[in-house]
Amino acid sequence: MKQLNIYHNDKFFSGMLESLVDSLQRVPLQEGKLSGQDIIIHNKHNVQAIIALDAGSNLHLLLTPTKEKESKLSTIKLKGLSINEVEWIVTGRENQVYIDISCKTGSLLGFKRPFLHFAEDVLLEISENEDLPSESIYKTCLRWKKFWSPNTSKMVTSEWIHGIFGELIFLIELLERFGVNTIKSWTGPLGRDHDFQSSNDLAVEIKTSLSIPFKINCNLKQLDTSLFKQLYIICYHITELDEGSTLPDLIRHIERLIGDNEIILEKFYELLMSSGYELQLESLYNEHKFLYSPGAVYLVDNNFPKIVETSFVNPPDHRISGIRYTVELTGIKEESIDSVTEELMILGR
Repeated sequence: MKQLNIYHNDKFFSGMLESLVDSLQRVPLQEGKLSGQDIIIHNKHNVQAIIALDAGSNLHLLLTPTKEKESKLSTIKLKGLSINEVEWIVTGRENQVYIDISCKTGSLLGFKRPFLHFAEDVLLEISENEDLPSESIYKTCLRWKKFWSPNTSKMVTSEWIHGIFGELIFLIELLERFGVNTIKSWTGPLGRDHDFQSSNDLAVEIKTSLSIPFKINCNLKQLDTSLFKQLYIICYHITELDEGSTLPDLIRHIERLIGDNEIILEKFYELLMSSGYELQLESLYNEHKFLYSPGAVYLVDNNFPKIVETSFVNPPDHRISGIRYTVELTGIKEESIDSVTEELMILGR
């Protein structure tokens, strides 16, 4: 599956904008004005670029000269991103009309980093291809179209929210114990049968349950002990309560744990988007708040109750797919994550 374009370039704009925005956030913001920082671009059109913040902490990339004659920008319809010609007062400058690319990062906090990466791509496009800003914006929008486009058909199911919630909880556990390389072990978003794995040595399947005892749904491969040297099921009991955590809360926590490691952060965003997470739906995700218990760990061995392909005298025809069953985890030895720390350490290598 092709990943979404949410990475920034590795040229001289890489990472620049975030430090500029951090400095802008330390300056008092005024209603009706922008606080901005100039960005130098070497371009035959003498393009002027400014990264700016408004009083609502929304980000703006301002560019001149403005579009000439017919522009393709009017055909761009992107969720969470606005592109208009606007007259702004930028602190310390005279009024001027700019091409204003803006994003409501004041209310959609998860859009900040992707917007800055997008803006860096626009700047790189301008510097490398000598285009007018409007043409460079249009080309960059085409590359990012899937990321910024609204998906009105998206259905957010409870099953998906519960599943991704559990995976992010466990990812936090790994990051806190073993460091940022554990991001690479998150294989669920890549379509694998197990949520976390390290080659054929170890696989971990994460489950959430609203009930005690745990009841989990599995397919024919998830509990197949022949595929890995060690296989664990880790279950979290979740309860939907107003004082609980949301998916965006967990993501912000993970961002803090990753810190300034841009390569790992980009990998995390790619996996997050591949899992079905959509930044423009964060307001919807915020409606679901969960308290969760410490993870309960179960070693899947020959005695673990399961159905796999070898359970059948004649294995199911491979043209038959989607076979799932429910297991109630009673009468099975339960361990804590702390007790299997050494075994899980391989996920951080």
